[in-house]
Amino acid sequence: MVIAAVGVTLGLTLGRGGSGASAEQPVRSPRISIGLSGCGTGWTKPAAGQQDFLLVNTDLRNGDAQLIDPASGAVYAEVEPLGSGASAHLRIMLGHGSYAFRCVMEDDTAITGPTVTIGGTLRTPVAPVLPVTRNDLVPVARAYETYVNNALPGLIGLTRTLSADIGRGDLAAARRDWLPAHLAYERLGAAYGAFDTADSAINGRPDGLPDGLQDSGFTGFHRLEYGLWHGESAASLGPAADALVTAETDLQSAFPQAQIDPLDIAIRAHEITENTLQFTLTGHDDLGSGSELATARANLDGTRTVLGLLRPLLTSRYPALPALDPLIATTDRDLAAFQHPDGTYPALADLSVPDRERVDSDFSELSEQLAPIASICEPRRTQ
Repeated sequence: MVIAAVGVTLGLTLGRGGSGASAEQPVRSPRISIGLSGCGTGWTKPAAGQQDFLLVNTDLRNGDAQLIDPASGAVYAEVEPLGSGASAHLRIMLGHGSYAFRCVMEDDTAITGPTVTIGGTLRTPVAPVLPVTRNDLVPVARAYETYVNNALPGLIGLTRTLSADIGRGDLAAARRDWLPAHLAYERLGAAYGAFDTADSAINGRPDGLPDGLQDSGFTGFHRLEYGLWHGESAASLGPAADALVTAETDLQSAFPQAQIDPLDIAIRAHEITENTLQFTLTGHDDLGSGSELATARANLDGTRTVLGLLRPLLTSRYPALPALDPLIATTDRDLAAFQHPDGTYPALADLSVPDRERVDSDFSELSEQLAPIASICEPRRTQ
């Protein structure tokens, strides 16, 4: 079960309650019916302040409960799914205004319960969010699929250059050309879910493999990275390089038939940055190249691309959106300051403590600001 605040700052009032716990009225727990019969009934004594609704599914089917603005249909918070006969608390701060519960039951038309009006002067701390439908997200997913299809030839070209370096035994050139090829793949970060097993073949790590670094299932960019920076011969790396090119060309052939889940786009807007913090900027993903900062910047490019596609949906729904552009620009500028004239970057371990803390702080703040996007853009039924 998910009890979600759709409004951006509403999370402060869920769970045990936030700064509004000392509001005008004490917490009350009206029993709200969720179902086709009596939807939203039970809220008989509305008062401003911290609310504690006991939502009870009185229907024979599972369903979702949405607290909405009845005039616009915008959503303040939701509980999903709520099983037949199940109950859940929804805690939220509400000020003056009109509210209603929308009951979205399986295999039936959504219905909206009675409107409840709260008087007084206390303001609800966050505006509701207009629902995003799956149809709204489909064009975003299709646009990203086009972006990926257009990017794959360049990726394959760079990887073929890398493979040719290894084929002629020029490992110095291979170490130079590994990075641009790898970064081209990293910039496709929102599409990994649609790549299926191709992602493991192209960019997998040895984590969890029975023989670790020596496992035959360890392939792709990181397999080449480990070999190139740990003294392996061109002869030993040649098959892995050839297999990488094959995996990418197979992906190019298969991807036009694949479909990116529209919700994945919204989720990845945040997860790309979250994964950068968890795996890249901790050094977990580095197998010798010391390319963490370059990879982080490529991931930032991927985030920027996804955000650009989602922007038309977010402009009227996410008040903090204007602050994201300067935050991304600051993060990019801080990373660019480390870039050497030849395009390479220092290894993460070579940064001073203040520099490393600044990069971590940039990505942490960016991750925090991107986090609401998945909830805002989650497709919701309104009919």
